[in-house]
Amino acid sequence: MKKEYAKRALKELSESQWKSQDEILSNQWKLIRRTVNKAAQEVPYYKEAYNRIGWDSNNEEFSYEDFLNIPKVEKENVRDHLSEFLNTNYKGRVTKGSTSGSTGQSLIVYFSSKHESYSEAARWRAKDWWDVKPGSPHVAIWGRPYSGYKDRIAQQIKSYLMNTLLFSAFDLEEESLSRIWEKISKFKPSIIYCYPSSIFPLAVYLKENNKDARKMGIKVVMITAESCTLHQRSLIEEVFGCKTANEYGCSETGGFVYECPHGSWHVSSELTFIEFLNHEGKPVSSGETGEIFITHLVNDYMPLIRYRVGDMGAPLSGTCLCGRGLPLMKVSVVKESESIYLSNGRKYSSEIFDYINLAAMKAYPSSILQFRVTQKAIDLFEIEVVPGTGQVEKAEQLFKELMQKQLGRNIKIHFKMVTSIKREPSGKLRYFISEINK
Repeated sequence: MKKEYAKRALKELSESQWKSQDEILSNQWKLIRRTVNKAAQEVPYYKEAYNRIGWDSNNEEFSYEDFLNIPKVEKENVRDHLSEFLNTNYKGRVTKGSTSGSTGQSLIVYFSSKHESYSEAARWRAKDWWDVKPGSPHVAIWGRPYSGYKDRIAQQIKSYLMNTLLFSAFDLEEESLSRIWEKISKFKPSIIYCYPSSIFPLAVYLKENNKDARKMGIKVVMITAESCTLHQRSLIEEVFGCKTANEYGCSETGGFVYECPHGSWHVSSELTFIEFLNHEGKPVSSGETGEIFITHLVNDYMPLIRYRVGDMGAPLSGTCLCGRGLPLMKVSVVKESESIYLSNGRKYSSEIFDYINLAAMKAYPSSILQFRVTQKAIDLFEIEVVPGTGQVEKAEQLFKELMQKQLGRNIKIHFKMVTSIKREPSGKLRYFISEINK
């Protein structure tokens, strides 16, 4: 880890996970009260919103029922009022992040140094459940953003310092898989961190070519961002000779839910509070599916409070056989990352559009406020764009060029300017829809 603070955070989280669930939830509630009242006093957006409902920011004993009266935060609120979400009194280090995410809405987010440290510590705590220690060799088959030379060099340096071998999730043809396997087999990682759609083709390649990945001694394949089918999971575990474990999170906060060796999904309650709400905005019961809302607990610079993620999940009562007191949950519907099918037989994860849009956002800020790609037929795509005030035509051209570079020059792309993009009946926005018969 980069900072001593993160190491101290890891020590704290490693100890707190073994507390009773009642004690963990009690400590979490103290953090919720602190976060809400501090935001009401120091963050312009919340100060104004909470004043409208008569919120008393000096009340340190407010109840959960009081908390439910606090207005929810939508992505549009953050996008349109970014500066108002920033704490005017914050003095520490800040990390900037960008996301287009599964909703296709462009967002800038900022994280305090404490949030970054705790988020990193929570991930390392989860890796430790699988006996993966800081500094051990990692392989990441991940979505590399389409960035410039300097960004790529910076990423390579960071990966080297973190003892990580990084591969693009969007370059998985057989020739590339052969090269990836050769490098991984020499590197001998303890863990592979990846999308299901990026590790599964490698698993298929290894099995079909009688390559023995089990001898490397990989301890876990940690999968994130997408659903993993039982078939995919079974083959991945068979080929690599280890278990798979899920990570759940979002770009607006990072990973905050992790699967343990007993198969339970544990919430990192020291840094994130999760609500599961029905269509009336009321909390659901244990095992009942609701929409996920999050509240930052250690991000003093830009706290998101009752923020709609856009996924569905369910809280679970009880504790895990592993003995940890961390709250349990399950994800019912994760980010909509469907597959793109092409005439040459190749298949891609729709996560590629997230990275293409991030590149367009970086090159031409404020140009594409929101987008959605619809695959109308094999090799035919329609892209709905909610334009901003920037260089929209240049952003569209870059979007098109990057799509053709990755998916092939023969694909046809049609842009459609719209004032808004319609939500799903569930209220969710999706950045990719496939209309082809798979």
